[in-house]
Amino acid sequence: MANDKVKIRFYNMDGEAIDTFNISKADIIDTKKEVKLTKDFSKALKSVIQKDIDRLSNKLNKTIKEINKHSIICEEKLEDNLDVKIENLDNIINAVEELLSKLIIKKSKIKIWIFSTHKKEKKAKIKTIESTIDYISKSQNNIISIKNEYNKLITRNKNISNIDFEEDFSKANKNEKEDPLERTINFYMTKND
Repeated sequence: MANDKVKIRFYNMDGEAIDTFNISKADIIDTKKEVKLTKDFSKALKSVIQKDIDRLSNKLNKTIKEINKHSIICEEKLEDNLDVKIENLDNIINAVEELLSKLIIKKSKIKIWIFSTHKKEKKAKIKTIESTIDYISKSQNNIISIKNEYNKLITRNKNISNIDFEEDFSKANKNEKEDPLERTINFYMTKND
């Protein structure tokens, strides 16, 4: 009889266990069963995804501004006509790579010989260029992670569009045994109405 029970533990937002109870294995949710969602639930998910995309777009804009701030110190910057929309991430990554190449070339052109004049100024300029290259390289990694996250969000948005929706949960098959978790989720989804 003990083998027929599965322990489920619910957690609070801060990770503390709230409650535990036992259910029989026969009551476990079937993952092969078709998922039925309402159109309102779809709108809510799409709204959350759009907010995440907007947040990524803001992060991208801030990163590009910081790259330009650091590169202007070295008398370089990203293209003036660069389209900084989140949809153009590949172009932005290419522009950042070009900027890094320019800075590396600029650094390699500074030569310090034994009898060179202005050695301290040249060394300081090389240090500045090196720190700028380091910063822009880290920023480029951030932009690549933004691109990966953006692609995941777009894929999720497309997947939501391909789901068939029920008109209303109440019109669903009444003969099916209602799942307590589903009942709780439905309660909180309709609570704000």
